[in-house]
Amino acid sequence: MKNIPKDWPNHSFSREIKTEDLYWHVQVGGDSPKHILMLHGTGSSAHTWGSIFTELAKNYTVIAPDLPGHGFTTSVTKKSLSLDELAIQLTQLREALDIQYFDYIIGHSAGATLGLSYALVNEQPKEIIGLNPSLISLPSLYHQFIAPLLNPIVTSSFFTSILSDLLPHTKIIDGLLDSTKTSLSQEKRALYKTLFNNADHLNGSISFMAGADITNLLEKCKTIQSKLIFILTEDDGWIPINNLRNVIRKYFDKAKVIEIKGGHLFHEGDEVAALKLIQHTLNNEGEADVNS
Repeated sequence: MKNIPKDWPNHSFSREIKTEDLYWHVQVGGDSPKHILMLHGTGSSAHTWGSIFTELAKNYTVIAPDLPGHGFTTSVTKKSLSLDELAIQLTQLREALDIQYFDYIIGHSAGATLGLSYALVNEQPKEIIGLNPSLISLPSLYHQFIAPLLNPIVTSSFFTSILSDLLPHTKIIDGLLDSTKTSLSQEKRALYKTLFNNADHLNGSISFMAGADITNLLEKCKTIQSKLIFILTEDDGWIPINNLRNVIRKYFDKAKVIEIKGGHLFHEGDEVAALKLIQHTLNNEGEADVNS
C-alpha cells in the first residue's frame, strides 16, 4: 500500500483488501487454523497492537484492520459508521479474506463494543476479550472536544482538511493522549499525530464516536453466548471504572472481569504486560465464567 509510511508498525504484514465500497488496510499474520480478530478503538488504528500482534501471530492467525474512517482504510462512499453498519462491513472483510470464522475477538474501547455487535450478526466467537470496553455513555472528553466538531460546518471536508493540518502542530492531540492517563513514548504519540494529520481519519473518528448506540447494543447482548472477558484499568481517564462495573454487572453477569492498574491505553503503555494478560485468557479458554 503506497500511503503507509515504511516505518509504520508491523508494515510488513499490511495488505489492501477490497470489499463493496472500501479499500481496507488490514494486517494479517500467522498461519494457524485459529483466527483472532483485533479491533482498535476510536481515533486509533491497527498500529495500537504493536508487538502484541506479532507475538500472537506466532500461535494464531491474527487479523488487525484499520476500521472504516480510520488509519489507511479508505471508502469510495460516505456510509454510516453505526455499529450495525460496521458489523456488516467486518463480515464482508472476513469473507474477502476467505476466513470462515473468527475464533476470538480482542477489542479495545469502541473496538470491544464493535466486537459485540459483530457477534450478534455472525457465528459467535468462542471468546471476546474487551480491553476497557466502551459500554457506557460518552466520556466528558467527548463533550469537551468532540461534540463541538459535529456541527455540519465543522464536519465539512473543507474544515476537516484545515483542522487536520493544524492538529499535529497544536497541543490538542497530546492533551487527548494525556487524558487517557497512560504514559506513552514520543514515538507512539507521533503515530497519532500522523493519523490525525489525515482529514478522513479525523472525520471518521468523530463519526464513529457519534454513531455508537450503546443503549440499543446492550439490550441485544443478552443473546451472546461467547465467553466474555473484560479487562478494566483503575485509572482510565476516558471510561470511569465504577460506571463500567455497574453496566457489566447489569448486562454481562456471566462475564469474567479482571481489574488492573493503568490508563485507557494500557496495552500501548506496557505491551509486554498486556500480552501476558491476553495470552493467559486465551490459554484458559475452558475456564468457568466468573464475575470478579
